[in-house]
Amino acid sequence: MISPIQHSAIQGLARSQQGVARAADDIARFPVNRDQESLNRSLLELRQHENHAKANVQTLKTAHETIGTLLDELA
Repeated sequence: MISPIQHSAIQGLARSQQGVARAADDIARFPVNRDQESLNRSLLELRQHENHAKANVQTLKTAHETIGTLLDELA
């Protein structure tokens, strides 16, 4: 069973993955577009999505540890 916290973190990871894919696609198109402002924005978005993904992974780890601790206490 997935807790609401884990569900939220998994959804956040999925959004981060989609954002990374969009930003990477924009970056890959730079030689065609030659829009420096767009490239800079895409690089910034890529970093933001990376940070969001790391935060969601940490949330999953914390939820896992918390559930494990609760199970140990109840056993």
